[in-house]
Amino acid sequence: MESADICVMEGNADFYGIGIRLGLYAQSITTLLVTLFTQEEEGLNRTLNLLLQLAIFAGTLLLTQTGDIHAFEVVIVFWLLVGSLSSLTGDGLMSIDSFSGVCRLLFYLALSAYGSWFWFVGADTMQQPKCTEILFFGGSTIDGWFRTFGKAIAIIGLAVTSGMLVWGVTIYAKKRGKGNQRSSHRRAQTEITLMFLSIAMTVLSIVATEYVIRANHLSDVDDIFVVGQILAFLVGLFQLLNTLIPIFFKGRLWAPRCWLLFGRHLT
Repeated sequence: MESADICVMEGNADFYGIGIRLGLYAQSITTLLVTLFTQEEEGLNRTLNLLLQLAIFAGTLLLTQTGDIHAFEVVIVFWLLVGSLSSLTGDGLMSIDSFSGVCRLLFYLALSAYGSWFWFVGADTMQQPKCTEILFFGGSTIDGWFRTFGKAIAIIGLAVTSGMLVWGVTIYAKKRGKGNQRSSHRRAQTEITLMFLSIAMTVLSIVATEYVIRANHLSDVDDIFVVGQILAFLVGLFQLLNTLIPIFFKGRLWAPRCWLLFGRHLT
């Protein structure tokens, strides 16, 4: 039978089980909704988002150090961590005037550095599975075109995050010189290009994560009736509902907003 030829591998439910994945997907959607409709909560949402990302990244580093992780699992982590943008206005992307802002930039820098190491060296040193590792659509393997693409993205990410950190320091110095004045907006602002990019990233991260899991035939990662999985799912679901309720019941859905296209006001 054809099913007998399928190579099944045991997955890490504590890392990317169904409850954890659904919780992260809900959190990504929440981030998008917050940046669209309740921008006054962006700061808090960015902090919560960052804490979750740091926890996942710390676990990845630990498993990498102990040699208990496969290359395709690192790719799953990458997809989970790029669920959505934390801002649809560009505001706060290079902010270092707060502890969370500094941590965010340093996290992006560390993730880019780890990605560079992984794609150039690390992927070949990780635990070798008994089956062929699938990393992306079309059955792309560790030696396929997707690795070359990963190298390019990692290098670009490292250069961009380094530049953002330097630019953030420059902006902070200028703000200090001007008394750190802040402007307030009467209407919510949304950069159209960032909005569509965030939607695309959210959809791609979900679809790609599920594809890699299915393509590698991972077992024991779809049982939600486990304490850790239910808790992660409920946390993400609660955060999503907590955002949806004021959007629909407090008139946020049709609130006036200022649409931007490449920084230029359209409304």
